[in-house]
Amino acid sequence: MKKLKKVFSKSLYLELWLSIVVSLVIGGITFFLLQQVNDLIYYSKWADEVYIPSRLDSSVEDFQEYIDENHVSSEDKTLIFKWSQSHPLMYFYLERDGVIIYNFYVDYSYDSASEISEADAELIEESYEYNPYVYDYTITLIDGECQMHVFEDFKYDLYSKIQFANIVVSALIIIIMITILVRKKIKYINEVTSGIEILAGGDLSYRIPVKGNDEISNVADNINSMSIAVANQIENEKKAIQANNSLVTALSHDLRTPLTTQMGYLEILKEHHYHSEEEMDKYVNTALDTCFQIKEMSDRLFEYFLAFDPHPERSKETLTCYDGIDFLMQIISELSLPLIEQGFTFEYGEPTEAFKINVNTDDILRVFNNVFTNIDKYADETEPVHVGLKCDKEFATLSISNKIRSVPRKNESAKIGLISINSLMKRQGGSSVTKTTLDTFTIELKFPIYQHA
Repeated sequence: MKKLKKVFSKSLYLELWLSIVVSLVIGGITFFLLQQVNDLIYYSKWADEVYIPSRLDSSVEDFQEYIDENHVSSEDKTLIFKWSQSHPLMYFYLERDGVIIYNFYVDYSYDSASEISEADAELIEESYEYNPYVYDYTITLIDGECQMHVFEDFKYDLYSKIQFANIVVSALIIIIMITILVRKKIKYINEVTSGIEILAGGDLSYRIPVKGNDEISNVADNINSMSIAVANQIENEKKAIQANNSLVTALSHDLRTPLTTQMGYLEILKEHHYHSEEEMDKYVNTALDTCFQIKEMSDRLFEYFLAFDPHPERSKETLTCYDGIDFLMQIISELSLPLIEQGFTFEYGEPTEAFKINVNTDDILRVFNNVFTNIDKYADETEPVHVGLKCDKEFATLSISNKIRSVPRKNESAKIGLISINSLMKRQGGSSVTKTTLDTFTIELKFPIYQHA
């Protein structure tokens, strides 16, 4: 039985069907036992000697009262038929001096109903032979007494009523059994639901109990696995942030080495401790190389810091109001000069109406340094770089678009520059959007237009 239950418990459908079958079997056994009791009542002496005579005596008394109240004579067969119709469990003949004056076989509601002849008195004897349980009573009509020969269905009616009650009781037992068998599963569903609410509240350490091996337990197990995965992801993110902080610390420390070297060569140049112009050029080139190293390290340092800064927005005190067109075009013109010397060309869109922006100068310089560094690395110098500027009531949008080189000019970075651009723009209350096709890269910088108080 345990093995069978284990097999059925692997599926809610099978488990439900098993519950229904078990409930039906128990209900069927209950109905069978109750029917045995019903049969005992039907064939008992109490039914034959107490119940039936009691019902008959009561009905005959009611018939006699009906006769007295309505002054019924032997000729008023329609009235007798009317009373008979209201008592469908009684069938009777009325006989006087061997003549049948009322026959329950005849429908006296019609005027053409046939009278029973004296010769048809044999019907009573035949009825006795067919059904020996005939009860005889003396009834007093208005025009004299007569014999009432009665057949009844009281016992069968009692049997039918008890049978109906047995069906109702068995059906209730089936419903109760199904409820009992399914209640445990419903309780578990509520337990899983409560567990989901706890997890949704942020307690990822909670585990929903896994009971059984059906669909609901699989859902609980999957939710537990998902909560573990989410918790691990959060933990990994914490570790990643810690690793990045460690990287920033390491980069800060590494800055000292080229800076010390640069300071040393600059001291040599300042004191003119060189013997020839070639040696001077060597010291200058070395100092310049260390400048590039310091710049690259500092750029990476700022990029990592900005990418993982949880509070990027600048305070109002750190922002400065500028004429948007003049400020942005000045930065672009200054940063584009080295690229123009390398062979790049820039095309500018039609000028837009004047607007004001409220930004942090250092942040914007870092944004454009990242943008132009990307152009230097990835843009095709044989195609022009398109610069466009437009504005609406809320934002001024600067778009810079270039054709992508098939092979980058320099080694690819950690792809964190775009993240730092977006972080820097968010500090100003703006944003950045990048769009890449097969051969074109576009970045859009959105600056909120400064509204005068």
